[in-house]
Amino acid sequence: MITYSDTTIIMLDDDEREVLLTQQLIKRSGIVNRFVSENSAGKLSATLDNLVAQGYDPEGFMLLLDINMPDMNGFDVLQEIRNNPKYKNITVIMLSSSDDAADILESMEVGSDGYLVKPFNGVEFFAAVENLPNVGKQLVQQPRAS
Repeated sequence: MITYSDTTIIMLDDDEREVLLTQQLIKRSGIVNRFVSENSAGKLSATLDNLVAQGYDPEGFMLLLDINMPDMNGFDVLQEIRNNPKYKNITVIMLSSSDDAADILESMEVGSDGYLVKPFNGVEFFAAVENLPNVGKQLVQQPRAS
């Protein structure tokens, strides 16, 4: 039997391949948390509202947020999240193909909880999550068969 934690992983990325790769990485790492994806910044609020309407606590959301998107960049999305009283405490990890220090600094200034350079591997993902200062959330790994 699979046990889920209260954490829902939500990924906002306009590149369907990146979403699929990330979902596969998470699955290969044995993580069995709920995984929801959205491909448009304009749809994120409705997705979050829908999850809350289904009974999920926004305090248990972990958002993987792409910086470079066509309709709105990730910095602006993050700023909107941090200004929304209902969602301001969501854990947000920025995703980017850039390892530029200026991008990393800007993401922290806007209020991200972490930053990952794409493509990333399972070790990097867990390191980013484990080092979050305010994580009371968990990723649940399915026990491996012996």
